[in-house]
Amino acid sequence: MNNSIEENISQSSCRVDRPNVTFSPESHSKFIKLLSLKDVGGIIQSQHDFEYFDGFPDNKEYLLSGSLKLLRVPNAGGSSLLSEVFSYELLGRHFGAKLHKTEMEIEYKTRNGPMTDYAVDINGTRLGVSVTRAMKFGGNYTEEHAHHLLNKKLKGVNQSTQNSFTTWTKQILHVWTTSDNITDIITKVYEHDIPPALKTNTLVLVTTTRSDFIFKNSYNLRRKKQ
Repeated sequence: MNNSIEENISQSSCRVDRPNVTFSPESHSKFIKLLSLKDVGGIIQSQHDFEYFDGFPDNKEYLLSGSLKLLRVPNAGGSSLLSEVFSYELLGRHFGAKLHKTEMEIEYKTRNGPMTDYAVDINGTRLGVSVTRAMKFGGNYTEEHAHHLLNKKLKGVNQSTQNSFTTWTKQILHVWTTSDNITDIITKVYEHDIPPALKTNTLVLVTTTRSDFIFKNSYNLRRKKQ
């Protein structure tokens, strides 16, 4: 574990050294390489189960400090709070990401366009991160669904980068999925059907997880009941 990861984890009282996350050696190397390459995109698969957060939100004190900040400060609304919090949790624990700005701290030339969810530094590289979820309850997730999601989100990422006063080397589009099958569909569509102009300078990280609270946003639901 490198120093940046150790420093980030030391800010938290979490009881585990590393989450249950799997990157193939090839994917891990590709991720690190793509971070520093401007105007180069790519897609990477991973698996990540937050087993030590089975009782979330009762044990939210075990989150990294950056994750806790994302959880507690205002954002732009919507139902994706937990997917953003645990996106940072993954990047922080596995790659030593340090939170630079939250969604509402990022300033834009105009406030009418797509917004980036948060900005981080990884090994001295500034990155914007946009988070989304891919799931289909009560039916099959198809290539058409993946095509719509990727086109919409990649366009939004590019627009946000152009509109932001905060500068970064590239953006990460982090896609949470509920199954390996959906992850494979998204990867196939990205590689074969998405125009190169949309993929430039965005690293698409597709993470399969069994941690269903990421998709249910249960923290928001619980908070409203209190």
